[in-house]
Amino acid sequence: MSDLELINSLSSEPIRPVDHVSIEQIIQMVPCQALNNPSTYALYLYYNKKHLEDAEKVKVELIIERLQKERSQMNKYNMDYMNRDLSSEEIKALPNINE
Repeated sequence: MSDLELINSLSSEPIRPVDHVSIEQIIQMVPCQALNNPSTYALYLYYNKKHLEDAEKVKVELIIERLQKERSQMNKYNMDYMNRDLSSEEIKALPNINE
């Protein structure tokens, strides 16, 4: 990152209250959290909803939705891959976990 990019990012960062919980803190404190995990951002929103501006809340919610869609697409791909060799009778015989 260049000096100008660093200066711009720091100058555009809003002043946070003392009780603000950053995404990095959530990743360190809570097991199984990462930047590509929608629950990380849901926790961020939960811990900081009192002092976040509406625009930032909307951005975080959009990130959560995007990551959930990506995860759903990957799950569908994985299910299709796992069922690729099964016949239709075998697929019908599998227990439905959604029931």
